[in-house]
Amino acid sequence: MSKNKIIFFTRNKPDDTLAQYQRIQKLMSLFHTAFNKDVVLFNTYDENLSHTKQITKSKKKIKQYLKAIKYKIEAIVIDVLDPWSIAYLNRYALKRNIKVYIDIVEYADPKEKKVGYLSPSLYLNHKVIKRSVKKNMTVIAISSFFTAYYDKKGIKSILIPNLINEEDDYSKNVKKKLTDKVHFIFAGYPQKKDALDMIMSTMILLNKQYPDHFCFHIAGLNEDEFFTKYKKLNKYRKEIQSFTAFHGFVRREAIKSLYYKSDYSIIFRDPSLKVCQSGFPTKFSESLSFARPVISNLTSDIGLYLTNKMNGYVVESFTKEALLTKLKLAIEKKNNRSEMFKNAYKCAKRFFSPSMYIERLKGTEDVSK
Repeated sequence: MSKNKIIFFTRNKPDDTLAQYQRIQKLMSLFHTAFNKDVVLFNTYDENLSHTKQITKSKKKIKQYLKAIKYKIEAIVIDVLDPWSIAYLNRYALKRNIKVYIDIVEYADPKEKKVGYLSPSLYLNHKVIKRSVKKNMTVIAISSFFTAYYDKKGIKSILIPNLINEEDDYSKNVKKKLTDKVHFIFAGYPQKKDALDMIMSTMILLNKQYPDHFCFHIAGLNEDEFFTKYKKLNKYRKEIQSFTAFHGFVRREAIKSLYYKSDYSIIFRDPSLKVCQSGFPTKFSESLSFARPVISNLTSDIGLYLTNKMNGYVVESFTKEALLTKLKLAIEKKNNRSEMFKNAYKCAKRFFSPSMYIERLKGTEDVSK
């Protein structure tokens, strides 16, 4: 193997429970396989610094790192960084004829921010997307929203959605389930885009028609955190307790067993939010990889992978009524679960296995020389 290396640059909390950090690790492995190069990560994150200081010091740390390295850089991959660090890295690469990739995963929406357009994080996100990506770069786009966006700008892009852990075999999770309760799961800490309050309000309606027929698992926050976050639902607390299992924060290893206990995961996002149009939910590919079908409305690229009654249920609109219809169907057709488990797993292997993207990545520009 060549001594030359590919470097990933980021400012991301090194926590395996975070979706973006998981993505970094999977992309690093993908680059290593595609180009047969050592891939190293340089992370400017420092838990002892405020968010603002981390940004202001990031460029300086990158400069010091690049001055100290003793090997040749074959390619630079930029993940979550500020515009000034990105500009410095791109100038450095252009002078040395180094290929630059940049991972673009989310278009922040002012409706998700407490101060709207005044949010510093939204400003930085928009500046990176609109101004920091240059024509010499290749965008690694998480969705077709971004491939279309950069195609119009004349910037090369490749679509790489959230990938699964290909080495893990969850085919054992394909098992027969016929008569027991139907178990639904919502996984991850809920943001505004995730509409967990609407999901729970729909579950309350479902419980009135199908009491004792289902259980709703929430992995991401505990009971007190839930009712603090969604104060309007406190008046239904006793009823919610009757069909909901709150698991709180769950480490990655434990989430596997929760998916195994569940039958369907639920993803229900506001399609009017740009963040939902542009991003791609990690929990979608994750659920399918655990052989669990998904009940979801069609935001981002979900419609490319979700087939109604095959590997889940498509919710036709962002309304409680539409979601309730599919939740009822999941209960009424619970004998179909085993076949849907099988289809979910097949879909994950077909569309989200890293091996499916090796040739696509190789085709960007040969950095293996």
